Amino acid sequence: MSSSILLVEDEPLIREAFALRLSERGYQVTTATSAEEGLVALRTSPPDILLLDIVMPGMSGLDLLREIRASDLDIPVILLTARGTVKDAVEAMRLGAFDFVAKNIDMDELFLSVSNAVRFLALSREARYWTSRESGRYSLDRMIAESPAGASLRDQVAGLVENDRVTVLLQGETGTGKEYVAKVLHYNGPSGDRPFIEVDCPAIPSELFESELFGYEKGSFTGATGRRIGLVELAEGGTVLLDEIGDLPLPLQAKLLRVIEERTIRRVGGGAPFPVNVRFMAATHRDLRVAVKEGRFREDLFYRLNVVTLAIPPLRERVGDIVPLAERFLHLSAQTFRKKILRLSPAAQKLLKGYSFPGNIRELSNLVERAVLFCSGTQLEPGHFPSDLRSPAHEPLPVAIPDDPDPRTLLLPFRMGEDTLDGVERRLIADILARSGGNKTRAAQALGISRWALDRRLKGDQEEAESPGNDPS
Repeated sequence: MSSSILLVEDEPLIREAFALRLSERGYQVTTATSAEEGLVALRTSPPDILLLDIVMPGMSGLDLLREIRASDLDIPVILLTARGTVKDAVEAMRLGAFDFVAKNIDMDELFLSVSNAVRFLALSREARYWTSRESGRYSLDRMIAESPAGASLRDQVAGLVENDRVTVLLQGETGTGKEYVAKVLHYNGPSGDRPFIEVDCPAIPSELFESELFGYEKGSFTGATGRRIGLVELAEGGTVLLDEIGDLPLPLQAKLLRVIEERTIRRVGGGAPFPVNVRFMAATHRDLRVAVKEGRFREDLFYRLNVVTLAIPPLRERVGDIVPLAERFLHLSAQTFRKKILRLSPAAQKLLKGYSFPGNIRELSNLVERAVLFCSGTQLEPGHFPSDLRSPAHEPLPVAIPDDPDPRTLLLPFRMGEDTLDGVERRLIADILARSGGNKTRAAQALGISRWALDRRLKGDQEEAESPGNDPS
């Protein structure tokens, strides 16, 4: 279905020419001869995109734009001008105009701007679609919190959901559910119907960070053939989660600080900054106070993020939540694999509650999914889980030797006649990965092997676990 455009232009020849050319491009165009007439049309049948002349008798285009923003009408507005000033352009962007285009007989700039607006609408609708789908999954009453630590966390989250402007810092070990808590905060708040955009800070190359987050203008660098909307602008009215912000390089931290403080962004190659209405959350497995002392994290950014801090407890401190979480993962995996598995046996429950879960909730989810895959009955038994969990003499993963002054020294327990060299290697790799926050590059450096060699070992363990010949059922 083609996009609809309302063109508000007082000059008849320009109005008719623009309407004809846009219609030839496949757009559904209606016109208005004044801002007052355009306001009536907007309220009667809102279009997808508004093209608006700035200088008109009576109400000006900027006046109409103010009316639109005051009424909270969410629509991309492209302002047209033949004699606009820099002051007009700055004011238009401040009011949230999508673009500011000079009237030109070849209309190439206008076509490009309209095309970008259509793309922006598609991305916004996709974000809202996923928002509506996920809102039920992250309702507050579905948050499992039967342990004291879990209940305390849920009470804190419940106290924050109605305040959708406060910046929240989520800290916890890898796999504890920081992203899940962020989504609970978002979807249960006043802006729960708006986009939730997650930014994986370490995954974005430094040279692309600004353009990914803030967007860019046509011609701002080689290959920038048109305007691109950034992730922050795409989240308008909603939430931006800055995941693993502790791994962000210092120069990029400075750029982020300005945006969080001023709530304005400037596209790469763009002119004046313009406001954005978003809530920022940040998540990290690092202790940012330590990072600040070591000079790896900006102190001013830390205090800007640290308005409210939620410490997400590790699963070993939420033993009462292990079985309820495992049961939820069981039902989800059973649906995925089309199996009629109904429950965890008492022995399987005891097995899970006795495990330390260095990988936290993420590890629990993976273990249950694997067990469901191998189960052919109606309930999960201890035999459906890996041998490391089933060993009666199960020891926790290697820890620092208490009497050793060097905390880098690891104790590697080996039970004669029970353990194998491969098993010790797997436990060592798992421990180093946990201590590295899941970062494979740092884990490989700590182990003295290449990243490729580490990936090969991890892949070998995974293939062995998934081999039908190792089915424990």
